[in-house]
Amino acid sequence: MRRYLGSALLLPAVLIAADATAATKHYRLAWDSDGSSSAVIGFSPDGSSNNPYVNYGYSTDEGSWTAAQVDATETFDGSISSHFVRLEDLSPDSAVYFRVCDQDGCGERFWFRTAPANNDPFVVIAGGDTRTGHTTRRQGNQLLAKVRPLAVMHGGDFTNANSASEMREFLDDWTLTYSSDQIDGLSYQRIYPLIPTHGNHEDDNYSTVCQVFGVDFNGDGNCNPSDTYGAVQVSPLLRVYTLNSQFQSSGWSAYASSMNNWLESDLSASGSAASWRFAQYHKPMFPHYSGKSDNPTLFGWWAQPFYDYSMNLVVESDTHLTKLTEALLPSGNNFAATTAGGTIYVGEGSWGAPARSANDPKSWTIDLASIQQFKVIQVSADELVVRTAQFDSSAATLSREERENDPLLLPANVNWWSANGIGEAMTLTRNAAGRSVIGSSSGGSSSGGSSSGAAAPVAVRVSWSPWWRPTMCSYRPGRVPAITTATMTACWRMAATGLSARSTH
Repeated sequence: MRRYLGSALLLPAVLIAADATAATKHYRLAWDSDGSSSAVIGFSPDGSSNNPYVNYGYSTDEGSWTAAQVDATETFDGSISSHFVRLEDLSPDSAVYFRVCDQDGCGERFWFRTAPANNDPFVVIAGGDTRTGHTTRRQGNQLLAKVRPLAVMHGGDFTNANSASEMREFLDDWTLTYSSDQIDGLSYQRIYPLIPTHGNHEDDNYSTVCQVFGVDFNGDGNCNPSDTYGAVQVSPLLRVYTLNSQFQSSGWSAYASSMNNWLESDLSASGSAASWRFAQYHKPMFPHYSGKSDNPTLFGWWAQPFYDYSMNLVVESDTHLTKLTEALLPSGNNFAATTAGGTIYVGEGSWGAPARSANDPKSWTIDLASIQQFKVIQVSADELVVRTAQFDSSAATLSREERENDPLLLPANVNWWSANGIGEAMTLTRNAAGRSVIGSSSGGSSSGGSSSGAAAPVAVRVSWSPWWRPTMCSYRPGRVPAITTATMTACWRMAATGLSARSTH
């Protein structure tokens, strides 16, 4: 494959003495358009850094690299200055090596991979709410580095107060997501592209995601609230829609109208350009914690377009717990479950932020739990496999070679959450209209995306007056290995009124 350098590369590479180091830090990478051909490299000064730039190329031979100049500089909360270098016209499915340089020399060696331009499979991570619980946040970041995903979706609430001091801590901790590699005898760190979302803890500054991560979703060259929504074409397999749920707040109606008009237009024109469609935003339509109010405005905005245009998977945050739903379609002012194909909703945050009580299941909830987690999603042409990773240090670390040899491989010993009625892995396929169908092979392995079926147990529903409300006590043939005593005890406790229970085969 021919390698070529982007049109934004303006200067020849400058070779710097090996012992010189650039005065820069907090390196980050973002996607905001096409993951196979573009990326935004961000970094901040660490002392006196004059006229910084990025040297990069497609091999570790720095003599063949070319320099790219800073495209934008933004200041967050009055004191965090960030420079952004936008790389365009990159080669798909390629390792890109780079260093940030300035008048004193060049900094650490990094590399990232562009997305494939074909149907090759890959892994993505999706989560949110890193704002507090820094010990757990760091465990999640370290787990990310072990998994080596192609990209990361972040659902917002990066910090608690959206202050410069807390954002510096977030960026310090984000360095734990780097994976360490030895390539051609040199030390490199793999850095992963982030697709950021605006959360309610960013509400004091609707330009946070462009000031900190350099995203320019609408491509106008300006940093403003319009950069809180947009689409990333990861590859022919996946298009990711990022939306701003906070536009439902008073005073943002004009932005909300523009966003929602754009969404329907893009889904109509470009949604079918990918096999799978994901959406992420911060506030859930129907939170699974009783202390959070429903968001009927968001349901009114998005539930029908999601169904009409075959949105396959929606990742919500904010509530600090985990959930999995049935395939859903809008019905009146709520959802209804369907086995014919719909949208799956997962979430809800807790990438560090303390988990809240998972005490508000819906009639269409498969399972929920009060844990800290993010989703690990294997994306291939014919299926998605969605898992929930809990944070601890038990997971093995994938090597660069292991990831190169198997784009769907997951580390051994990850503390996967096992959902009642599903198991550790939810497998999704598509119907003829492109909508998600939960496969009978849910509960499979973590290598290569393969799944194994489960025995067909008794289906148990626990309900209580005044209406049927099946929860994680709902079991379906082929999608759960067993009914445990602990599970049944939990089910009966949830049915506190104890008015009725039904068992069916």
